[in-house]
Amino acid sequence: MASGSTATTPLPPLMSISELAEHCHRSYSTVSKWSSGHMKSPYPEPVRQFGRIVGWRREDIEETDKRNRCSRLEYLNGEAGK
Repeated sequence: MASGSTATTPLPPLMSISELAEHCHRSYSTVSKWSSGHMKSPYPEPVRQFGRIVGWRREDIEETDKRNRCSRLEYLNGEAGK
């Protein structure tokens, strides 16, 4: 490596706004509002680079989905998310 150069680690594969919208069955507009802070998001903050949204880490989305999963009975009894 040349002196003065910095090593950068590549970002892991990220989900775009479109991919996250499809994943959670929401509109592009809704996910965009989550990312800008105009609406509360069920997901962690997106990865930003130079102030712009790059995407969401797939493992963060999967972890949030696992944590928020409920059974059909909980859903039908109105106990989901409690």
